[in-house]
Amino acid sequence: MHHNLDHHQKTFLTSMPRRPIRSTSLKAAGYDAAAQTLEIEHRSGSIVRYTGVPETMYQMLLTVSGKAMFVEQVIERGGYEREQLRG
Repeated sequence: MHHNLDHHQKTFLTSMPRRPIRSTSLKAAGYDAAAQTLEIEHRSGSIVRYTGVPETMYQMLLTVSGKAMFVEQVIERGGYEREQLRG
């Protein structure tokens, strides 16, 4: 019996390394330059993956002071493919 779960299982299992970031609502961020994929881990426990994100956006996220606002106003509105991995 064949179940078509491979894609979803890979999505959950292949989590990129994330580095802690200083933010009241965000916990960590990870970026895969080859796949142009950004992962944001929120302090609430939810993890969101954005695809098609240029590396410059990740670098900006690491350097801006208002990281949560940057994600909310720039990343969320950037038209990137958004996938909720957890939470």
